[in-house]
Amino acid sequence: MTDVVRAGSADRRPAGLSGRRHEQEVLAGLLSAARESRGGAVVLLGESGSGKTALLDRCACAAAAAGARLLRCTGVQSEASLPYAGLQVLLQGTLGLARRLPERQLTALRGAITPDDVPAGDRFLVGAATLGLLDELAEERPVVVLVDDAHWLDLETVDALLFAARRLGRGRVAMVVAAHDDPAAFDGAPGLPVLHLGPLTDEEGAALLADRAPELHAAVSSRILGLAQGNPLAMVELVGALTAAQRDGSEPLDAREIAVLPASWRVRRIFDERIRALPAPTRLLLTIAAADDTGDVALLVAAGQRVGAAAGDLGPAEAADLVRVSGRRLVFRHPLARAAAYQGAVLAERTAAHRALAEAAPAADDMGRRAWHLAAATVGYDDEVAAELERSAELFRSRGGRAAVAAAYRRAARLTGDQEARSLRLTAAAAAAAEAGQVELAGMLADEAGPVSSPPAVARLASVRAALEHEQGRAESARLLLVEAASEVTADRPAMGASLLFESTAMAWEAPDPVAAARATRARVAGLDFGGHPVHRGAVGVLDMLAGDLVDGATAVREFARYVARTRHQRSLTEQVRLHGWDMLLGEYRTVHDEAVALERECRVEGAVGVLPRVLLRLARLRLFLGRHRDARTTAVEGLEIACDTGQRHLATMLSGVLAVLAALDGTEPGTAEGPAGTDGPGGGDLLGRGSAGRPGQGLCPEVVPSPFWLTRAHGLLDLGLGRYDRALQHFAALTGGPHRHLMVSVHSLPDQVEAAVRAERPTEAGPAAEGFARWTGATGTAWARAVELRCRALLTADAAAAEEFYQRALAAHDGDGRPFEEARTRLLYGEWLRRAKRRADAREALTVALESFERMSAAAWANRARTELRAAGVAPAASAAGTAPVDRLTAQELRVVRLAATGLSNRDIGARLFLSPRTVGYHLSNAYPKLGVTSRAALGALDLG
Repeated sequence: MTDVVRAGSADRRPAGLSGRRHEQEVLAGLLSAARESRGGAVVLLGESGSGKTALLDRCACAAAAAGARLLRCTGVQSEASLPYAGLQVLLQGTLGLARRLPERQLTALRGAITPDDVPAGDRFLVGAATLGLLDELAEERPVVVLVDDAHWLDLETVDALLFAARRLGRGRVAMVVAAHDDPAAFDGAPGLPVLHLGPLTDEEGAALLADRAPELHAAVSSRILGLAQGNPLAMVELVGALTAAQRDGSEPLDAREIAVLPASWRVRRIFDERIRALPAPTRLLLTIAAADDTGDVALLVAAGQRVGAAAGDLGPAEAADLVRVSGRRLVFRHPLARAAAYQGAVLAERTAAHRALAEAAPAADDMGRRAWHLAAATVGYDDEVAAELERSAELFRSRGGRAAVAAAYRRAARLTGDQEARSLRLTAAAAAAAEAGQVELAGMLADEAGPVSSPPAVARLASVRAALEHEQGRAESARLLLVEAASEVTADRPAMGASLLFESTAMAWEAPDPVAAARATRARVAGLDFGGHPVHRGAVGVLDMLAGDLVDGATAVREFARYVARTRHQRSLTEQVRLHGWDMLLGEYRTVHDEAVALERECRVEGAVGVLPRVLLRLARLRLFLGRHRDARTTAVEGLEIACDTGQRHLATMLSGVLAVLAALDGTEPGTAEGPAGTDGPGGGDLLGRGSAGRPGQGLCPEVVPSPFWLTRAHGLLDLGLGRYDRALQHFAALTGGPHRHLMVSVHSLPDQVEAAVRAERPTEAGPAAEGFARWTGATGTAWARAVELRCRALLTADAAAAEEFYQRALAAHDGDGRPFEEARTRLLYGEWLRRAKRRADAREALTVALESFERMSAAAWANRARTELRAAGVAPAASAAGTAPVDRLTAQELRVVRLAATGLSNRDIGARLFLSPRTVGYHLSNAYPKLGVTSRAALGALDLG
C-alpha cells in the first residue's frame, strides 16, 4: 500500500478518463461538496484497467489543487491478512494530530495503527475513531481519502473505513473507495453510492486512442479496440507497446501473440515483458516491493541488501515507468504492474523476497509482518514458523483483528505436521472467522478441522458450527450441535457444558417448534451432572418455561437473574449482554430496562460498537412493552443503523420487526413506504441523491425484512386496531400455536387473541388463550399482567355486574404498573362496554382518557378506534393532536442528539456516544432548533423532550 500520489501529474495524463465524463462529474461533485461541509463517500467498481486508478489520480490532482489534505492507500494481496495494515499506511503521520479524540477512541486507533502497541479493541470503535480523526483533520482543511484495490485490503481496515464512510455526514471529508467488480473479491459497501465502470463504447475508445496516438492507422485503431474490449488501460498500454511499423499498419498485431488474452491480462503481459527486460537485481527489488505494502524505501533497501540488490538498482524500474520514488516512499504506476512484479516472479524469487522482508521486519518493529513474511517464505511443515504465526495471531487478537486471527491460525495449521495440533489451530481459525463474519470460510475451516478430542476444542468447534447454522436460519440444527457437545464435555468440564447448554437454550427459543425443542433438550441432558452451576439452572429454567412448566421455570429464571446481577462485575461486557435479560420472561420489564440502560451506557463508554446493537434491541423491545413508543422507535432506529453498519443481519431483522410493530400501532401497514419507521440516517443524505430519509433496511441492509413472528404480530395489532377482527385472530392464532412462535411475543399475543376472538364473536377461541395468559400471570405475578388478565375475564363474562367489576379491578391494578398502553386499551374496552350498556357519560370519560393516551404514544390505529367510539357516544372529538408537539417533529437522529445536548454535553462528546462526527451532530442540532422553537442549546433544558 502507498499513500503517495504522483500518477496523474502534469508530465503524464491519467489513462482511462476518456468516456468517464459522468464519473468525473460525480467525483468532482463529491470533492466540491466536502469543501462545503457536506462530506460523503462513493465506491468505484470495475475490472482491472477500467479507469479506477486514473479516476483516483484525477481526484488526487484536484485535491492538491484545492489545498486539501490527501490520504491514500492501495490494497496489496500479500498483506491482506495483516490487521489494520491498510489503516496504518493511510493514517501514518496523522495520529499526533488526534488531540481531541475521546480517550478510548484514541487508544483504539493507536492500537490499530501502531504495531505492537496497545490493544485496538472493538474494530468498529476503530472505525468511529477513524471518523473522529478525519473530522479533526478537516478542521484545518478539507480531507480527501482515496483507497485503491480495496478488495485486497485487510478486513479490519475495510470495516473501519466503511463504518466511517457511512457517517461522514456534515464534515469536510470526501472518500473514494475503488475495488474490483467481483462479489467474490469485494462484497460491496451497503449504504454507500456505487459507480460501476463498464467498458468504453467504440466511440469513446476511438476518442481515447486518437488523443493518445493521433498517428495511429485507422485499421490498427479498430484492431486495438477489438482487442481491448472497452478496457481503457488496455488501449493505452497496447498502443504504447506497438512498434512504429505496427502503428502504421505495416506489421500485424498478432505477431505479439496477445489476441487470445483477456484485456487485463494483455496489459499484465506488457508489464511482464518490461519487467523481464530489467536487470536481475532490479527484478528482485521489484518483487520485494510488490510483496510489501508499506511503500517504505528504507525497508525495501534493507531487504534488498539481503538478496544482493542496492538502492541504485531501482533506477531501471523507474526509467521503465513501472514505479516512482519520492522521498521515503515508492509507488507502483498501476496495481497491474505490482501484480506482474509479484506473480511474474518464480517461486524461489518470491520466497527470497519474503525472507528478506522477514529479516528486515524486526528493525521496523513489526513482528506481525515478520511472521507473515516468514510463513510466505516457508514450503512444507515448520513448527517454529507455525508457532510464531500463532503468537502473531494472539497479537492480532489483542488489536481487534478477528479476520487476521483466522488467517494466521489457518496458515499456522498449514505448517503444522501433528494432526491434533493442526486440528486445534484450524478450530481456532474457524472461531475467529465466525467472529469476523466470514461465514463460508468459518464453515470450511470447521469442516477441515475434522474430529477433535479435547473438551475445549469440542466446545469451541460446536459453538462455531452452531453459530454458522444459526446464521443460515437453522436454529434447530444449531441446538442439536450444542446439546451433543454439552453431553460430550460436561463430565470433564461442567462449567463448559453449562455454557453450551445455555447457548442451546437460545437456539431452542428460535427453533421452528420451541416447545418440542425445549423438551428434547431437557430430556437429552437430564442425566448429566453440571455440578450445580448457576448457568445450568438458568438454562433449565428457560427450557421449562418454553416447555410449559411456568411455575418451576419462573422460579429458576428469577434465581438466575439474581445470580447474573450479583456477578455482573466479574464478567466481560459481551458475557454480561449474553446472560442479561432473561428475566424479561417474567414480565419484570422496568427492572430489566434499568439494567439494560446501564449496559447501554457501558457499551458507549467502552466503545463496544459491535455489542451495542444487541443491547439496543433489548431496550427497544422493553420500551415497546412499557408503552414508550417514541423511545422504542428512536432506540430501534439507532440499533438498526449500527447493526447494518456492523454486518449483524440477524439483529437487523429483529430490530426491523420492532419498527414494524411500532408502525402498525400507529396505523401503518407493515412493509409499505411509510413503515417501518424511517430514519434520517447517520449522515443526512448521500451523493447520488438518495436523500436523508432512506428507510432502514433499504440503504444499509437492502435485503433485511422483519423477523416472521414480529411481522405477524405487527399485522395482528394493525388489524385489531382497525377493527378487522377475523384477520387479527388468524395472525394471533399463528403466534400462539403456529410456526411463528416466540415465548414473549406469544404471551403478549394471548390477550390480543382473546379480544379479537370476542369481537369476532368466536368466544370458543378466546377461552384457551385467556387460560394460557392466566397461567403465565400466576407464575410470574406481575401487576400489569394481573390487570390484563382481569381485562380478559371482563371480555369473556356475560354477566354485566361481573364484567364491570373486572374492568374496575383491572384499572385499579394498572395504577402505577408502568404499562400505559395496556391501561389505555383497558379504558378503551371499558368505554366500549359502557357505551353498549347505554351509560354514555361514563363511556365518554373512559374513552377520552384512552384517546389522549393513545395520541401521546403515537398509536394512531387505536386512537382512531377510540375516536370512533366517542362519536358513537355522542361526542365530536377534536382533531388528532398527534405530531403537533415540537418534539414530534424531530427525526429519530435529531431526537437522540437533542436529548444529549440538553444534558450539557458538547458536540464532540455527543458524537463520541453516537459514533458520529461533531460536525454531523452540529448539523442535526441546527435542524432541530427551529423545529423546537429555540435558538440555542441553552434553551433545550426547559423543553419536554420525552
